[in-house]
Amino acid sequence: MTKYYTYNPTNRTLTPAPTFVTVDGVPYSQPTQATLRRAGIYAYSLAADTPHTPPEGKVAVATGYEVRDGAWHRTYRYEDAPPPPPRTFSKYRLVAALMQAEVWPQVKEWIESVPGAYDLYLAAEDISEDEPLLAQGIAAVKELLGWTDEQVAAVLDAAVAGGA
Repeated sequence: MTKYYTYNPTNRTLTPAPTFVTVDGVPYSQPTQATLRRAGIYAYSLAADTPHTPPEGKVAVATGYEVRDGAWHRTYRYEDAPPPPPRTFSKYRLVAALMQAEVWPQVKEWIESVPGAYDLYLAAEDISEDEPLLAQGIAAVKELLGWTDEQVAAVLDAAVAGGA
C-alpha cells in the first residue's frame, strides 16, 4: 500500500496524509490520486532520499522536499565540508614513539627548556593537534633533529589516542 504525505514548509518535513481529505470544500473519504494531488498530497520516493555524490570538499545538506514525477523527493544543497576535528594524541603513545625513534631525550630536554612547558606536559593526559605548544615543539624537533614532515607525521600517527 502506498503511503501519502503532505509537506510542512515551516519545519521542512513530510507528515503522513490524513485518510479523510477535503478539497475545495468537498470531503473525500477515498480520494483518487488526482484529488490527493489537488490537496498537495503525494507519495514519497524513498529512492530519491539519497543525495548525489557531492563534489570534492562539499557535503550534502537536506533543504526540504519538492514534487517531481508525482512524488515527494528530498532536496539538497551542497556546502563546504567542515574541516576535520583536530586529532588527539596519547601522551603515552607519543613518548613511546619518540623513544622508539631514539629521540625522546632530546625532546624531553626541549620540553624542560621552555618555560611552563614541562608543567603543562605533566598535567596533560592527551595533547590536541591544535595545541600551540605542540606546533612549537614540532618546529623545534624538525630544526633540532633535522626531521622531515614525513618523520614527524609517522610519530604523530603512531601517537593518535585510541589508535591501533
